[in-house]
Amino acid sequence: MTHTPANGHPVRILLVEDDNNIGRIIEFAMRGLGIPYEFVSVLSAEEGLERWREQPFDLLITDYNLRGMNGVRLIKELHAQGYYPPTLIVTAYDSAEVRNAAAEAAVDSYMTKPFFIDELIERIKQLLPSAHIVHERAINGY
Repeated sequence: MTHTPANGHPVRILLVEDDNNIGRIIEFAMRGLGIPYEFVSVLSAEEGLERWREQPFDLLITDYNLRGMNGVRLIKELHAQGYYPPTLIVTAYDSAEVRNAAAEAAVDSYMTKPFFIDELIERIKQLLPSAHIVHERAINGY
């Protein structure tokens, strides 16, 4: 889904999730953002890096446990390439080790599966660039 706000740039969101069912749930939930966005979903961190190199995104949502490179390693790779997007990690494998790895990689937000859709949307809104939030408030009159 792509719409263009007044600034001419929809929020570009990349989802890296190797479970198609969860990916579809998150994609469906994104409709609740209430702002213009472009949503791209990929199944691996490696594919996510390729897509990022083609055109950077405004927000990264990634699963922690992926085939191949995990979500924390993906974030570290992006940082090594000079990209520091707002990041949200979702994981079904919550542990002190995973939380420490996420903190070490400067992950902005961390959610465990299963999660409530409303909570996901609120977390995403908190991570969005402020220009998009201002636009949303202008559209919705608050």
